[in-house]
Formats: sequence, structure tokens, C-alpha cells
Amino acid sequence: MCGLVFERNPGDTWAFTIIGDRIPVAAMVVIVYFGVFRTHALIGSVLFVLLAAAFVVTTPNRWGVGIALHYVSRVLSGDVDDPTPSRRR
Repeated sequence: MCGLVFERNPGDTWAFTIIGDRIPVAAMVVIVYFGVFRTHALIGSVLFVLLAAAFVVTTPNRWGVGIALHYVSRVLSGDVDDPTPSRRR
């Protein structure tokens, strides 16, 4: 066992989840609806479905990146009370 604490405080990864997941989804909706859908409804609908499928397929990877960024921020913060494994020198 490596001693890695997955989430030190529940809810710590919300900022990374919002940045990596919610903001891109909101941008997709805005671009498709206010850009393409207004001029070409069929193309906008197809594009929306394709982008939604891509977001569903890549969800585990995007959330994994969010968790990894959270871990990196914990390691780089230098908090002595944080139970992250020490780096080998």
C-alpha cells in the first residue's frame, strides 16, 4: 500500500471538477445553441449530440485529471499535516 489518501477532505476536488467538467459543458451548450443552432438547426442538433457523446466517453479521463491536479496542488503546497507520501530525494 502506498499510503496515498485519495481525498483528504471530502469536497476538495470540486474546484477541479468545475473547471475541468462544468465549464466546458456550459461552453459547448452556449457555442452550439447560440452559434450553430441559430443558423442551421439540423447541423446544430447533430453537433450537440456528437459533442455530448464525446463528453460522456471522456468523463473518466477528465475527472482523473481533476483528481491528479488536486493531488499535485496538495504536494506542491507543502502542508506538513497533509498525509501525502514524501518524495524520495
